Amino acid sequence: MSTLQHQELFSLLHQGVSKAEKRGTSVLVSQVLSVAAVDPLSFYAAGSFTYKHDRTFWSDPENDTTIVGLGRMNQFQAEGDRFRTIEEEWQRFLEHSVIEGAPSRPGVGPVLLGGFSFDPLAPKSGEWRGFPEGGMVLPEIMLTSALNQSWLTINAVVSKDDDPEKLSDELLEQHANLLNKITAVHPQNECAFSIEEIKPVQWKETVRSAARNIREGQLDKVVLAREIKLQSTQSFSSTRALSNLKDQQSDSYVFAFEYGEKCFLGASPERLVKREGHQVYSTCLAGSIQRGKSEEQDQALGQELLHDQKNRIEHDLVVQMIRTAMEEECEFVQVPSTPEILKTPHIQHLFTPVVARAGAKTSLLRMVERLHPTPALGGYPQVEAVNEIKRIENLDRGWYAGPVGWVDYQGNGEFAVAIRSGLLHDDQATLYAGCGIVGDSDPDSEFEETKMKFKPMLTALGGKKYD
Repeated sequence: MSTLQHQELFSLLHQGVSKAEKRGTSVLVSQVLSVAAVDPLSFYAAGSFTYKHDRTFWSDPENDTTIVGLGRMNQFQAEGDRFRTIEEEWQRFLEHSVIEGAPSRPGVGPVLLGGFSFDPLAPKSGEWRGFPEGGMVLPEIMLTSALNQSWLTINAVVSKDDDPEKLSDELLEQHANLLNKITAVHPQNECAFSIEEIKPVQWKETVRSAARNIREGQLDKVVLAREIKLQSTQSFSSTRALSNLKDQQSDSYVFAFEYGEKCFLGASPERLVKREGHQVYSTCLAGSIQRGKSEEQDQALGQELLHDQKNRIEHDLVVQMIRTAMEEECEFVQVPSTPEILKTPHIQHLFTPVVARAGAKTSLLRMVERLHPTPALGGYPQVEAVNEIKRIENLDRGWYAGPVGWVDYQGNGEFAVAIRSGLLHDDQATLYAGCGIVGDSDPDSEFEETKMKFKPMLTALGGKKYD
């Protein structure tokens, strides 16, 4: 890096140390540098040398924002009132920060990345040990890429006793070494692993019981998930899996969050909520069918989905809930009257976009709390469905089906729903998939639907197509 950049960072750190001395508390110093285009996956891979087990990755379907975070300059974790707690701690942390060079663009400058478990009150199995119920990380160094532009954000928390000159030298040397380690990432070829179905007969019986409860009027819909276990002949690589997901699931949110030796990653087609300035966006995604083997068959299946009563009822429940939540938190909510078809490589979905304008008190994390879980992930009514899941599902979802994403220092950000995902741990992996159960659900059909939903992660981890 140039001498000018060194002087800029030194000056910024000096300001931070002076402010910390005056206030008697530590201060965030954040410098943003415009850099030559850097491949985000290569940046993520290079981080394994210095920041192994402390990496985050996020990209959206439009390639509008890709963020890679390395290290943990600070982390915010909470149980109980986790959304509000993290938001308030983040705002307090930012109060006296020194930020330089950040453009007005969302996702550049100080950014928190992370997620939340599906249900903090659900029984725990230990599989998700190390993952907090709510956890967001401020990286030490972060790359933001948008179209043909890239920015590097360097974060430091300084106190009155820090030496700005020494700290500046250390940071720039460390980050220069990181950039020198960047090499191209290539998609993974075939990887051999075995697949274990977990109690499929019992799961089908659970579906049958849930459908009977719905017919008896106890609730309208419940989403039941199941898991499969993978055992590989070699350690799973999150870098290679992300590369395959980016290549194979380009119309999805691709994410990865490392906690210790475990990595939760996936490719979700479902936005929960996005805020960019005064605009707020959400997505209703529920109801699905497989892709066709020909264009004609694909179109016919899409039309079948559009006119299928079970799937339309399931979809309308999601639309009603999201519309209500948006109307309570935002202004000028716009919802189309009929759904569209969203096609991903393996599945077609019913899809309805929702757009609104943020009010004076609208906050992204409060919107996340208000919307989670939607009927597409929990069921309807919300409280009754989540309680039913705790009672009958016999599965520790952890962060599966929870909100994952980012929020920046200006309040912008985006969260997706963590479906089509899995938890990697060395040579083992657990993959998750779910489906919406209503009164006329057939256990065998629902089981086949989950098999379809496992395909994106199976393909990404194996590097080949799975039937």
